[in-house]
Amino acid sequence: MKVNNLAFILYKKIPNNRFRNLLVKYLLSVEGFGYSVTVQYIFKEIHGISIGYGSVKSGCINRFNIQGKVNFGNYCSIAKSAKFFTVNHPIDLFTSHAITYNPLLGGVLKDKLDRSKILIIEDDVWIGDNAIILPGVNRIGRGAIVGAGSVVTKDVPPYSIVAGNPCKFIRMRFNRDKISLLETSRWWELDKVDLMLKIDELNSMMLR
Repeated sequence: MKVNNLAFILYKKIPNNRFRNLLVKYLLSVEGFGYSVTVQYIFKEIHGISIGYGSVKSGCINRFNIQGKVNFGNYCSIAKSAKFFTVNHPIDLFTSHAITYNPLLGGVLKDKLDRSKILIIEDDVWIGDNAIILPGVNRIGRGAIVGAGSVVTKDVPPYSIVAGNPCKFIRMRFNRDKISLLETSRWWELDKVDLMLKIDELNSMMLR
C-alpha cells in the first residue's frame, strides 16, 4: 500500500482539528484500522509520532495526549485516554510557569525546553485507560503491560506488568523460557496475513 499524497497535503492545509480527525478516520476506514500507511506518514512527518504496523489506532493517533516525540512499535494497544509527556516545566527558575519557556507568551524569543527526547514504546505494549507516562521514562519494553490509571515514572522492563500511582512492578507475564521463545519467533515482524496463519502455532507454543 502506498501513501496517499493528496490526503497528506490536505491534512497539512486543514487548520481545523475536527476536520483533520475526520480525514484520519476516513483513511483508517479505507486503508485498514491499525494499518494505514498514510496515517503513519502524516503523524511522523507532521507530529513527530512514529507508529508501527498494526498500531495505527486509538491512543497512538490521539496527538493531543502525546506531548513530544514518541515511537510506538508494532502491534501496540494504547488506550485513547493514555497520556505521554517527554518534557517537564522547569523547576530551577524563579517560576515553573510557561512564560519562562513558551515564546507564545512573550517572555522569551524561542522555546526554552529541550524537545529532542524520543520516548520509545516497543512492540506489543498494552497501555491501559488513563495511564500517564512522565518525562522520566525513556523506554517501555516489548510485551509490557501498563495498568489503567498508572503513573509511570521510570522505564518498564520487557514482558513485565506494572500498575499503580506511582507505578510499581506487579509480575512478569511469562517465565524466562517462554520469553526466549517469543523473542526467537519475532512474530511482531509479521504482517497481518502471515500472523493470522501463525496464531494457533504461537498460542500452542505458549501453552507448552
